[in-house]
Amino acid sequence: MSKIDLLLLRGFRRFETLRYEPGPGLNFITGANAQGKTSILEAACVLLRLRSPRTLNLAEMVRFGGEAFAVEGVVNQTRLCLTCTPPARSLKLDGVVQSSTSDYLTKGKIVWFGNEDLTLVNGSADRRRKLLDSAGLQLPATNYGRDLKNYDRALRSRNLLLREGKPRREIEAYDIPLAENGERIMHARAALAATLAPLAAAACDRISGESLSLQYQPGADIPMLEALISSREEEIRLRQTRVGPQRDDLILHLNGIPAGTFASEGQRRTIAIALKLAVAEFLHQETSQPPLLLLDDIFGELDPSRRDALLHGIPAGSQAFLSTTDLSGITLPSGAATQILHQGILTS
Repeated sequence: MSKIDLLLLRGFRRFETLRYEPGPGLNFITGANAQGKTSILEAACVLLRLRSPRTLNLAEMVRFGGEAFAVEGVVNQTRLCLTCTPPARSLKLDGVVQSSTSDYLTKGKIVWFGNEDLTLVNGSADRRRKLLDSAGLQLPATNYGRDLKNYDRALRSRNLLLREGKPRREIEAYDIPLAENGERIMHARAALAATLAPLAAAACDRISGESLSLQYQPGADIPMLEALISSREEEIRLRQTRVGPQRDDLILHLNGIPAGTFASEGQRRTIAIALKLAVAEFLHQETSQPPLLLLDDIFGELDPSRRDALLHGIPAGSQAFLSTTDLSGITLPSGAATQILHQGILTS
């Protein structure tokens, strides 16, 4: 399993220093608003995946008035360390400086849930595409990340030529790399969606007893190269590539009704959590180890029965960090650890 035994923060967000020693199971971090609960979960994400779910700007994670931050931890008996003086960063594994991220990123998998994930249900398709990508990018021995980078590079170049009204032959030069990488991405996403669908349905049923379905909608309904050729005139007119993975979507229905239009706040949260738990179960199946679950402000609008069902539905053997302002009325599973965060200090 992806398990953190020790997490150290230096100059990260509001923390000058923080030492956190979580337990192997469910770990609740409670406290008032604006104490830094989310930042602890964010630091764990940054340590394992080298990216924040909250910002793309490394400088935003530096403590006010500081110049650098460091996040260090013991993960599956390996010591990981990220030191960052934006925009530069340095990585170490067991004290050895790493020249690339390849070995570093194999040390742990994560699934993140935050309030922003409620837009998985009624927000733009981009959020749902990123859900699929979060699963695909953490799979071992795949070229999913390479295909995404190659596709994005070709797409940006092609769209630039379209916007500038360049000759057709220059635009068509990008059709083959766009089609080849696009086909592989859409094939992989279709397979991911087909695998996640029953897992998400089972998670939603456990939490609320409701029926959730999801269906992959590709950004091209015919072979990619044919789609590019058939949409050529429209693309030249609109000056934008109109087919491909950048237009993929996941169609969500709850109890047979479109979820994005009709789901309540509590139902949206239930669906979003079910989707994230599905990704966690998928990664567990594919890698033989459950990922670390980072569940920020997890309870929100959930009623007590859904809260209890959620906690007891977290995959067995998973380590989870859960932040909340209040645990009143919540039945904690056996072995759960609870710590209170106040003015930068964690206490049991």
